[in-house]
Amino acid sequence: MLANNLSQSLATISPWQSCLQKILEKVGPHSYETWFRTTDLLLDNDGRAQIQVPNQFFADFIEEHFTTLIHETLCSAGISFKTLKFVPVQKDWKIVQPITEEITEARAKAISPAAEKRGQFHPNYTYTTFVVGESNRMAHAASLAVAEAPGKTSFNPLVIYGGTGLGKTHILQAIGQFAQTEGTADHVIYLTSEEFTNQYINYVVHKKDSTSFYKKFRTVDLLLIDDIQFFSGKVGTQKEFFRIFNRLLLENKQIVLSSDRQPEKIPDMMEHIINRFMGGLITDIQPPNLETRMAILRKKAEIDGLALPDEVVQFIANNITSNVRELEGSLIKLIASSSFTGRDITLEVAQELCGDVISRKEERISLKYLQQITADAFNLSPNQLSAHTRRRDVTLPRSVAMYLCKKWTKQSLRSIGLEFGGRDYSTVLHSFRKIETEMTENKELRRKVESLEKLIASIA
Repeated sequence: MLANNLSQSLATISPWQSCLQKILEKVGPHSYETWFRTTDLLLDNDGRAQIQVPNQFFADFIEEHFTTLIHETLCSAGISFKTLKFVPVQKDWKIVQPITEEITEARAKAISPAAEKRGQFHPNYTYTTFVVGESNRMAHAASLAVAEAPGKTSFNPLVIYGGTGLGKTHILQAIGQFAQTEGTADHVIYLTSEEFTNQYINYVVHKKDSTSFYKKFRTVDLLLIDDIQFFSGKVGTQKEFFRIFNRLLLENKQIVLSSDRQPEKIPDMMEHIINRFMGGLITDIQPPNLETRMAILRKKAEIDGLALPDEVVQFIANNITSNVRELEGSLIKLIASSSFTGRDITLEVAQELCGDVISRKEERISLKYLQQITADAFNLSPNQLSAHTRRRDVTLPRSVAMYLCKKWTKQSLRSIGLEFGGRDYSTVLHSFRKIETEMTENKELRRKVESLEKLIASIA
């Protein structure tokens, strides 16, 4: 039934799409959505078959876990090949769309009695409601691998880091709910770092019994701890956490952690804890791109039974770029207004209600701010970016600053040019295109621009 519904949604059926239908039946909707939706098959005249995937992480994982299945599926479909490789390819991979009704229905049939134990989890924080895009694809894929087989992958511990409001808590809770619902872990504990610390203090200070706190985790199969950066400077808590952490790892129990930064950048964290983190998988979540933001808005609106006009989705997604939480906040504001006033949600209504959020963002990300952070990154002064010189050590940073100004503000090209010593709009446009091109060839430049954009996104 599920494969039939999927096939009807495809305009044309290629040999690989036919294979995907069979793979879906074998692996189930969760694994299919994560590992196979963004794949393609390239078969040359010499019989070399390449399964194309988004990145090396996908290539390694699929090769390790699904080679036999893919080999058998290709053969059963009558596809002749001599060799089979898994190759990361840079192409316009489409976003993994929100889960279809058919897949949701298929999942519902598999609910186990363990679902009744999910009181520690928010009902909306599931894989079904999580929208996958380029910014979070690796974190989502790794988390699902862990949820399907806690303690049985090399991703132990799994550490997911990223800025506020990007979906770290959603993923951790989705792991826990999946593990309980599907029965892959009997005893699951989810705690924020604050809850862990408070419970530890309660046992030690009030009950004077740290041993009982340690024993609380003795039978845990899956431990999820959110926001570990708040362990910073708490020596007693870190020691107890390390004690529990070590025991669980020795017994092949799964540990998943989240942080707002890379673990090694958490201040006052014991070095041996950081070293243990390095033994697993550390992956990040970036701010969502435009396509993902639009998909998130549509998914959230769908959950609330709201039909949003495309122009409204486009307006919000274009102007609220920093995190998922602000997107959701804007949507809630629109829903509330519609309920209280009876007005349809139009572009004009969205502009009126979301204008304050957008205005605050524009105040934070000014042309002068972008000039300042770019100058700092290249060890220059902001005034040098406006100077009339053609020295490479100035023209490149100036072009980067113009690129950021055009991308991150709504200022006209003329206004941007005036801020850079009265240059005309064509110079700004040329600089933007130049940096776009150079970043595809110059890895060092790309890393520097991406670093600046992370800084911008953190205050957007």
